[in-house]
Amino acid sequence: MRFRPGQSEVAEYKGGLLAVPAVPGAGKTTVLSWLAARLISEGLPRGSKILVVTVMNSAVANFTRKIGDWLEKRDLPRGVGFEVRTLHSLALQIIRQRPDSALLRDDFSILDGGYRERLVEEIVDRWIDRNQQRWQAVLKISESHMRFQQTLEGWRNRTVDMGKEMIRRFKALGLSPQEAAAQSSGDNFYAWTAEFYREYQERLAQLGMVDFDDLLLRAWRMVEDDAELALRLSAAWPYIFEDEAQDSNPLQQALLLKLAKGSGNLVRVGDSNQAIMGTFTDSDPGLFRDYARRPDVVALPMLQSNRSSTDIIDLANGLVHWCCNEHPIPACRQALEPNYIQPVAADDPFPNPSSPGYTLAVRSYEDFEEEILEVSKHAAGYVQRNPDKTVAILAPTNQLVSDFRQALTDMEAPFYEICQYPAERRKTIDDLQAILNFLANPGDNGLLVAALERLVPQLVDVAPVRGYLETVPAEQLLFSEPSWPQSLREFELWVDVQAQLEQLKVWLEALHLPPDILVLEIANDLGLQQQELALAQKIAVDIKQWLAIYPNWRLPQVAEEVRRLTTSFLGAANVFFDRWGYSPQPGVVNLVTAHRAKGLEWDTVYVVSVTSNDYPGLPTDKIRAEYGWLPEEIINPVAVARAEMQGRDTVAAIAAAREELLCERLRLLYVAITRAKVNLLLTWHKKGKYGRQRPALAIKELEKTMEVKAGAK
Repeated sequence: MRFRPGQSEVAEYKGGLLAVPAVPGAGKTTVLSWLAARLISEGLPRGSKILVVTVMNSAVANFTRKIGDWLEKRDLPRGVGFEVRTLHSLALQIIRQRPDSALLRDDFSILDGGYRERLVEEIVDRWIDRNQQRWQAVLKISESHMRFQQTLEGWRNRTVDMGKEMIRRFKALGLSPQEAAAQSSGDNFYAWTAEFYREYQERLAQLGMVDFDDLLLRAWRMVEDDAELALRLSAAWPYIFEDEAQDSNPLQQALLLKLAKGSGNLVRVGDSNQAIMGTFTDSDPGLFRDYARRPDVVALPMLQSNRSSTDIIDLANGLVHWCCNEHPIPACRQALEPNYIQPVAADDPFPNPSSPGYTLAVRSYEDFEEEILEVSKHAAGYVQRNPDKTVAILAPTNQLVSDFRQALTDMEAPFYEICQYPAERRKTIDDLQAILNFLANPGDNGLLVAALERLVPQLVDVAPVRGYLETVPAEQLLFSEPSWPQSLREFELWVDVQAQLEQLKVWLEALHLPPDILVLEIANDLGLQQQELALAQKIAVDIKQWLAIYPNWRLPQVAEEVRRLTTSFLGAANVFFDRWGYSPQPGVVNLVTAHRAKGLEWDTVYVVSVTSNDYPGLPTDKIRAEYGWLPEEIINPVAVARAEMQGRDTVAAIAAAREELLCERLRLLYVAITRAKVNLLLTWHKKGKYGRQRPALAIKELEKTMEVKAGAK
């Protein structure tokens, strides 16, 4: 293996505390995997393994595959001497060893994300009903205002979001409901969220469940309080590698440092310039920066990258330089670390890509509709001319991804959507939902047709057959001696429809089975395999849990709960599908948010809607965390609640939160730019849905860099 400068030093690691700041495309996964295989081949203590902790399930699969490949090259078995875990699966593994120490029953269950969100919403809604006057009093709008009801709904959503964020924050700081309540005083946002937290934890205790944040909190408490357990785990994992360390939160860092204390061997790899998860999690990019600067930590940067052309590298470095030295907001000069990307050596076996001319540009459009249409046309034309190239449109929001999806659909251009819940991952859930809805209400022809459309997809386009099925009573279609009109037999799909009517009849006759067993029978009859079967089994297990909590439920209640928890099941689907990973598809337009694009790369990238609304650069730009119907001193509820918890000035906290969002958006733009290998187009629009738009502050600086570089060519 030929290593580059930076990589070679990391590959020679033998022990101790190590920080590896790695720029985009530096090959961190390859080097860490090679290092793991090397340490395994040199011999680990008997019964021990190298532990690799990462964020995404897809990264688990990637590390497992790459370490296995390197082990095979050393004539060692693929699965020996290491384990790769997400943080939550690591916490669960620790808790399973001694659930009594974590104050849990042996049969405890985990509340997943979708169910957690629903539970928080229910708790907040009940609290609002009990405290209506107290809750409304903070708004600067009267009941006579024409937008009062709309404002209330928006404030309700913001209150739910505040509850979710603060519950997560309490747990990230290791606070119990009692400790959180003890710190509250008066009637403020912090006191409200402490009440939400108490009710939420009481509800979890009643259900005998924990959420993912509880797993981490309880695992940390176990290793903190149980010296023997901590020592045993340190011996089991003499080397710990952490990937994406810039996304650590305080509790995650504390847990890994504790686990590594016995051996003293911890390798943390990350890029503070790609810390873009603060909007969604309690991650703190300052933690990895501070770790790398500790006197007992060796820092070995990996700065060479072969992902992008030198033009794109220069543009990304130009953004870093401007941000660190010239940004008009002093706080934003700390947003990006001066870790400048270096191209690889000219004789590198995998050199940086190049293009015959300068292929970077900024383009503006009159309005967002024109931007969507013109960028879609440009991308569709490019993939038609270059079917062997990979292309992506990076949007700042899921809604804008949907807008581009519609535009590409209208022009019949090939595309693939890398969204939170891709369509192919919904199929099993949607199929089971439709079937259960019908079985719960078998006299409803609309539900019958909906189920048949899932089983025979072509039925959607055959109006005569659908019309017949919608008008003839369902009982007659299923249980009477069939006398089908001759006209129906002329349609090729009619044979399939008849077969699926028989299948629905079989399932109706199986309604005596418990609903969880019924789901498994349906999955078996549908012939589900691999990820789809795993998802059906997950749904069945959840149904069994619900029935233990609500023994009086029947199929209608179960079907409704499956519908309500679609998001939860989609999250599980991502886990099952992500094990197979994602590789950018050539010849299609890949659609993705800029956040979800982290870790991916394409030959050509369009970064769209680079406006001051979506990439704010000044405190006067639109800040999405702020709610305009609240007074200025409490306009950002989450920032206010956090400040109240710490006894800080809320106005200063709002200003600090605003600046941190500006910093994160600068890092998001950096991530978007560094996804491109050769071609990059940054676009913005002058008029949006809600009025005039300005280009993001950084656009002007990027244009200057492009003009100089293009002129030089």
